[in-house]
Amino acid sequence: MKIKSFNEFGILLGCAANAVPRVETLEKYADIMHELGYNTLYLETADTYKIDGEPYFGYMRGGYSAAEIRRLDAYCRERGIELVPAIQTLAHLHFLKNYECYRPIVDVEDILLVDEAATYELIDKMFAAAAAMYSSRRINIGMDEAYLLGTGKYFYKHGYKDKTEIMLSHLKKVLAIAEKYGFRCEMWSDMFFHAISKGNVYETGGNAVPAEWKEKVPENLTLVYWEYFVPDAETCGHMIDMHRQISDDVKYAGTFFRWHGIAPANAFSEKVMKRALTACKNREVKDVLFALWADYGGGASIFSVLPAMYEISRFAANDCADVQTDRRRFEQLFGVKYEDFGLLDALNYPDTDFSEKIVSDRRLNNKSFFYLFNDVFYGTFDSLLSEGISEKYANVCSQLKKIDGKEFSYIFDTLVALADVLSVKAELGKRIRAAYGRGDKETLRRIAKDDIPALLQKLDVYYAAYERQWMKENKPFGFEVQNIRLGGLRSRIECAGRTIERYLSGALKTIGELEEPQQPFGYSPAQNEDDYQITRYIPAVTHGFL
Repeated sequence: MKIKSFNEFGILLGCAANAVPRVETLEKYADIMHELGYNTLYLETADTYKIDGEPYFGYMRGGYSAAEIRRLDAYCRERGIELVPAIQTLAHLHFLKNYECYRPIVDVEDILLVDEAATYELIDKMFAAAAAMYSSRRINIGMDEAYLLGTGKYFYKHGYKDKTEIMLSHLKKVLAIAEKYGFRCEMWSDMFFHAISKGNVYETGGNAVPAEWKEKVPENLTLVYWEYFVPDAETCGHMIDMHRQISDDVKYAGTFFRWHGIAPANAFSEKVMKRALTACKNREVKDVLFALWADYGGGASIFSVLPAMYEISRFAANDCADVQTDRRRFEQLFGVKYEDFGLLDALNYPDTDFSEKIVSDRRLNNKSFFYLFNDVFYGTFDSLLSEGISEKYANVCSQLKKIDGKEFSYIFDTLVALADVLSVKAELGKRIRAAYGRGDKETLRRIAKDDIPALLQKLDVYYAAYERQWMKENKPFGFEVQNIRLGGLRSRIECAGRTIERYLSGALKTIGELEEPQQPFGYSPAQNEDDYQITRYIPAVTHGFL
């Protein structure tokens, strides 16, 4: 398929949040991209690549070797795909602070110390490594979300300086190093607009950007406007207009949601990315890419969003084929019906019947993630449980079991097992609290004797399936995070069972956690279970598992 509407129609794969795809996985992905008309693949490797003379850079993180990247580069070129490095030259380098040798060049949190000679020595090595590995001479240098820039060591060494001026000084040095190695740089644009709007990314508060900003953005730089939760084409188009007031070279980056938990959101991705592409077509933006980040540990398979990848490529190509013809081509390519593959979304939407109407109205959530890790005693998310959620997950499990996923069957196996876990786990804490509150010891006895052991068995099946999926697609590095999460979850459930048994035997007069009055979920302004903001608060409310 040829995407004539765009010059660049690319994918960015996040390879630095625990999950580092195997080269074989990336080659398979390149094959699919070629079939669907995608022509650029960015590898986002904050520290997951090898640098000569820096043994701790990417240490025990599955960093790609030069040989691995060269192999993938050649494979992509044979398929008409440009492999482009995406590195970090300012923030998102949090692993560096784990090693004493890098601490002198860390400003605060994951941000490098600007105006420090050793910082630029390391960045020079980054570019040298990229130049030796990739044939492309385009590079994304990151420099996004460094909102605390200048507030750590930099402040104590240099005093207060405007963070925009600090960033621009740093950017000038980075661009000079890039030029030395023949690279043309792209940079995420949010730091500019964070400054323009005084703290609100991509909210300018008007129709004009102060004129002086045009002079601040270097001419030899491409600005990448990223927006994932596109409310409508008009808003997205407005921000494209704002970008063009400060730069003549702008591209758009959207997403396919596999990075908000452990199951995909194909339908939501299709909905919001069609809005974004409409804005890009209307504004004649010719370069677009879609980021598959790996937040929250890289839980979902990169292949789980194939329906969204397929539908958006068809939309971008102005494919006017009727729906049935369109769906048959998907099945011919992947061996699974489009609708069946889309049912992977059901882990986060167990209440829906997946009709077209419901899909079109769907919002983003990651229920399967926070239901799985919701503590059975604390019940942080209990107030968000819909009536009969256990039965609904049992139905999801039953539906997914019927699907032959062909070469992707391992992904279906994983999510079938998760749905089976949630058919017990989702409501377990609520049932425990209710039984305890009414003094129903018989129900508590059945939960401790039957339900908890059954849940632990289901959790073991899920763990085994998830491990198979991870090891098939990714390098082993990073799976220790899943070991700790799921092992901790299992241990916590076992502990809850023992606590109930001690209470029933009289060894405990009360269960302290269940004596505490339960409050509704309150970490987000909205109390709507389908509000995507829940995604952002999960690490704060799952009591250490994440």
